[in-house]
Amino acid sequence: MLLKMEVAKLRYIFAAILLICCLLFWGCTGNSTVQPPAVLDLTPSQKQAIEKEVTNRGRMFFVQVEKLDIDSCMTFFENTNDFWAVNPDGSYTDYNGLKKVNGDAFSQITALSTTLKKEAVRVLSASVVLYTFFAKQQFTLKTGETFVLDNIAGSMLFAKINGAWKATWYHESALPPVTLAPQK
Repeated sequence: MLLKMEVAKLRYIFAAILLICCLLFWGCTGNSTVQPPAVLDLTPSQKQAIEKEVTNRGRMFFVQVEKLDIDSCMTFFENTNDFWAVNPDGSYTDYNGLKKVNGDAFSQITALSTTLKKEAVRVLSASVVLYTFFAKQQFTLKTGETFVLDNIAGSMLFAKINGAWKATWYHESALPPVTLAPQK
């Protein structure tokens, strides 16, 4: 009797493993270029135009960041109840929290420069686009100390709202800044 129960358990385990293997096989051999229907409806030139618009929008955001003008920076985001910003330290906040955190930081900085290393744009639909960036930033505090963030990675989920591309979600990751030695 005990042996029959053990054999039955082994059959269930074997069946579960076989099912998982089949699902993995079918999932991995599927067409990896499948895109959402809304993207399939776009012509290559339409998709390229959207990519260009969003890339320019992302770059213009960093121009405003370098000006240390929080109000101008926040025009790139849509203030909605479901807006999220994930900060480099792993915390998250809403639109007003993002404005406060960055406004407080900007008030301590006298100069900031951003070097975009790489950008990627993924058109999800005619009105939703994921913009990902990799950058380096250097900034000087009012105390005179200069810091560098060598590797910043971030993503902005843009939606076309009233004819304008607005970020409805933002995520940024970076290691803590490194202090640069004063120049002699």
